[in-house]
Amino acid sequence: MPDLHDLAYVLETRRFWIPFGLSLAIATGTYYLTGQEPSSAAIAFFIGLLGFCAGVVLHLAGGKANAE
Repeated sequence: MPDLHDLAYVLETRRFWIPFGLSLAIATGTYYLTGQEPSSAAIAFFIGLLGFCAGVVLHLAGGKANAE
């Protein structure tokens, strides 16, 4: 069963932060360039969420092959 230390380890890696940071930058740009409407906020939120998911997937995919 995963615990809080596993989440802390994921958040410490570059493999997680690079796609998440890029998606936050894209989301912020999308929000401000599309007029700061509520629909723009929803789109920006899902762009950020997509980057978060991509970061977690890249972190999990980059694990050791023989790890248990």
